[in-house]
Amino acid sequence: MNIDKMTDRIETERLVLFPYTRDNLALFNRDLPGFEAAFGVAYRGEELDYLLKGFLEKLEKEIAEDEEHYLFFTEFLIVLKENSRVVGSIDYKYVPRDGVTEVGYGMNPAYEGHGYMTEALTAFLRFGRSQGIKTVLADTKPDNVKSQNVLKRCGFRFLRREENLWWEADLTR
Repeated sequence: MNIDKMTDRIETERLVLFPYTRDNLALFNRDLPGFEAAFGVAYRGEELDYLLKGFLEKLEKEIAEDEEHYLFFTEFLIVLKENSRVVGSIDYKYVPRDGVTEVGYGMNPAYEGHGYMTEALTAFLRFGRSQGIKTVLADTKPDNVKSQNVLKRCGFRFLRREENLWWEADLTR
C-alpha cells in the first residue's frame, strides 16, 4: 500500500480510509488497474455496476466544482491494512448545514461480520467531530439489521420511521 499517496487519510488499527480527490477519482474512473498500481491496493469494494459507475462520474464533477469542501461529500475508500484490499466506502452525503450532515456506507458482503464497518464509522465520526460536525443522520432499510447494528454500536439512536428507518448521532457529547 502506498500510504503516503493517500492524502487526508484516516487510520485505525486495521484500516485506512482515504478519500477520492478530483485527480485520484479521475484515475479510478478512467483506469482502475492504474489506480490500483498507483496506490498499491486491490479494489474489492462494492460492485462497480452502472449505478455506482454513474455516481462516481458525477462525484468527479462535483469535487471539481467544490474542492474546498470535498471531504464532506466525497467517498472515503476503506482499505484493509493487512492485505491492501479496498473492501468498501464511507462518506458524508453533503456539506454540513448548521453542523448537521448525513453518513452513508457500503461494503462488499464478503468482508461483513469482522467489525470493519463499525471501526470505519467510529473513526469517521471522530473525524467529523474534529471538523465541526455536531449531528450525523443515517437511514437504513427496515430489514437491514446489520447496518442498524453498526449504527447502534457507534452511538446512533433511532429517530423515526418513514419508508426507511432514520438514526441520529450527537457528536457534541
